Amino acid sequence: MPIPFSGKQVNFSKDENNRDFRFTLFKIPFRTYLGKDRSDKRVLLQRALVGQIKVCSSAINIVKGKIFLLLALELPKKIQELKEHVIAEASLAIEHPISVIVGKESFQIGNKEEFLYRRMAIQAARHRLQKASAFNKGGRGRKRKMKSLEHYNDKEKNYVDSKLHLYSRRLIELCVKTQAGTLLLVNQSNKEELAKDDEFLLRNWSYYGLIEKIKYKAKMVGINVIVE
Repeated sequence: MPIPFSGKQVNFSKDENNRDFRFTLFKIPFRTYLGKDRSDKRVLLQRALVGQIKVCSSAINIVKGKIFLLLALELPKKIQELKEHVIAEASLAIEHPISVIVGKESFQIGNKEEFLYRRMAIQAARHRLQKASAFNKGGRGRKRKMKSLEHYNDKEKNYVDSKLHLYSRRLIELCVKTQAGTLLLVNQSNKEELAKDDEFLLRNWSYYGLIEKIKYKAKMVGINVIVE
């Protein structure tokens, strides 16, 4: 279980190489390791260091001997020129993860082959390895037998999470570009009810996760989301 702590307990400082960051928590000194990070984590930590963004209640988690910092930051809203009367109607479906209509223009974000087929391929590969692991050489017990399978443990989850982030970001960028201040998710309640009775959809199509990411990103730029 993650170990929670208050954001007030953390004060960042730069390390001796001026590359990573140091902080003390529970009277224990820590240093971050971002490695070859190409995302915005280093920039966010730098902004937290100088007080531009606030560190909220966060947690640390220990997984297989490694300590992960689950940092929660309060980012300021980006002021965008949006028109509340301009409505973007979005529909979530398997064929195209997101279909959008703004005025007389229509857009499609992602496709079935890109999301669903790739996810099922990862599941199939993991299932094959799981069956084959019974014939793996032992010697050191279960850990050695399952070594080839560990690579796939989080592969599907990470793939789905990255795709949902990508699709939701493209949708919000499209709303900002067209100055749509209201985002309407069409017939979503009905689709979720139908998905509950379809085991395939329930297992492979992440309606709820995508909606949550859309709501979060929309809030950051001031777009009002309505789930129909």
